[in-house]
Amino acid sequence: MTEWVEVLRALTTPNDAPLHGTIREDPVSQRDPVTFTTSAYRPMFVRAVDDCIVWLHGPATRVEYDGAPVFITDGTTAWDFTPDPQRPLIGPSDRVHYFGKNQFLIKRRSAAEWAGDDFTRPTGPITEETFVDRRCWTVELAPPERKPHPMRIWVDIETGRILGYRVDAVGVGAHYVDLTVGEPIDSSIFAWSGPTQTQRERQDELRRRSDDVKRNQAQWFADTVTAEPLIARVPVDFTPTTVPAADDETGAFEGYNEHTMLARNPRSPDGSWAPRWGPLHYVWSTPDWDWAAAMNEVAIDDDTVHALQNILHPGVPVDRQRRIDPPRRGRVD
Repeated sequence: MTEWVEVLRALTTPNDAPLHGTIREDPVSQRDPVTFTTSAYRPMFVRAVDDCIVWLHGPATRVEYDGAPVFITDGTTAWDFTPDPQRPLIGPSDRVHYFGKNQFLIKRRSAAEWAGDDFTRPTGPITEETFVDRRCWTVELAPPERKPHPMRIWVDIETGRILGYRVDAVGVGAHYVDLTVGEPIDSSIFAWSGPTQTQRERQDELRRRSDDVKRNQAQWFADTVTAEPLIARVPVDFTPTTVPAADDETGAFEGYNEHTMLARNPRSPDGSWAPRWGPLHYVWSTPDWDWAAAMNEVAIDDDTVHALQNILHPGVPVDRQRRIDPPRRGRVD
């Protein structure tokens, strides 16, 4: 009787036998051509979907869908054709991540993955049978606690490749069809010599497209509705909901609410006092106090400050008012 350790050794030992076949899901899933997604500088993510055609030769992989490549790697460099079939993304193969229910039909699980609990322990004996015209071991694997049903796999004895799996309890699985193993594969199919783009170039292009769309939309509004600035004033509540800094002797304080900041300090001789705030803020003085105010979501302006002064100290003369803009390295107006 075959021992699990023998199967496990075959599953984790690289084998350079070329493999070519089509992945067929059971039942057939709705066809989804998006097999890869990349964003910014994240790894490339690979998902083998129903009816995709696969070529494997050692670490080299090619996946096609509807007769066009969607992913290629020679084991060192990877090309992702999903964003732009004519100008694929290029990156190192060690940033490629495989995912989805069919991932292990094209990628070997590492020894570390088999040491986990996600379908890594046999529930019964290992038997031999012919599967997709290949001599295979078949075994049922126990699910982890977070999953309800066991899964059966078929492992090619010669190559250690998983050729199919099935969860009988729900009637779901996938396997290779039109499979050939050991026949030579032209190594040129595992490389791309045409135009490419890096992740940074892709993001720059997407940003330019987005900027163009926004400009066109803004121009449409200006041409169709109005080109005049649409500025409406809304009431702003500066009442603090928390006052973490309060001095009973001097009356100085700093207070905040979700949207605003307010502070005062005894009047400084030279008008140099200002809080250490990140948002744009105004500072001004009265005969007894230095004051400061800011808004978090939008920039505070002269009219808002004037209205606030009329509430805080109506009729009291104001001097030394200035506008401090920390994001621009402390520019003061």
